[in-house]
Amino acid sequence: MKKLLYIFFFYSSSILAQSNFKLITTINAESDFITSDNQSNIYAVKANELTKYDKTGKLLYKYSNKNFGNMDFVDASNMLRILVFYKNFSQVVFLDNTLSLIGESVSLDNIGFQQAKLVCSSHNNGMWIFNPFKMELVRIDQSLEQTQQTGNLSLLLNIDLQPNYLLEYNNKVYMNNPSTGILIFDIYGTYYKTIPIKNIQHFQPIDDQVYYISDNKVKAYNTKTTDEVQFEIPAVEFQSFQLEMGVLILQSSKTISIYIAK
Repeated sequence: MKKLLYIFFFYSSSILAQSNFKLITTINAESDFITSDNQSNIYAVKANELTKYDKTGKLLYKYSNKNFGNMDFVDASNMLRILVFYKNFSQVVFLDNTLSLIGESVSLDNIGFQQAKLVCSSHNNGMWIFNPFKMELVRIDQSLEQTQQTGNLSLLLNIDLQPNYLLEYNNKVYMNNPSTGILIFDIYGTYYKTIPIKNIQHFQPIDDQVYYISDNKVKAYNTKTTDEVQFEIPAVEFQSFQLEMGVLILQSSKTISIYIAK
């Protein structure tokens, strides 16, 4: 848990301080992690249950499936086709904007990706999968056919590869490898570069910035200029955050606080 004393964010090319945010509401809800979509809806995961709130904190929908155990990752970058990954059971399900199932679950084991470690959504209803046996990223389309693959990244990049986070955003694929940084690929799986941010668990790309928490500070790294900005902190305690369209969401183990830019 991070105890932050004063925080500022760059957002949409502006500097936003917490003094520029108004607290809208605090949701009393335990959660393991959260994410958001581009309409500032909030998705909170607790064990095997996913709960969706709007940006005012209103509870909208819930989804759970006890057959697959706990949820390990939720990708709401496409709010009409939300990806839910159950790593221990190698299952992926897709939900619509009411958290209702879209089709049947996808067994990654059955399509050749035993013990897949990371999965995220891709454009045109595809998926990126990290295959730990071949140490490669593979993209499959909506028909579950392979369209791109990177080859063995551990050999190609000469690194120890133990990634913990995967996301496609704005025609790029970001994969976090704590010991070396965030690896960036294009949508065809071609390696582009590594952002030298090490030993982090979560990040959020927005435009040219990558936001993350490190050493009890909130930082923003510009992927074009390589400039990095570090912010002092407010008397706020949280585990993670999301920024969406001027809405700041702070998550702790027992609450989710929603702020809006003034």
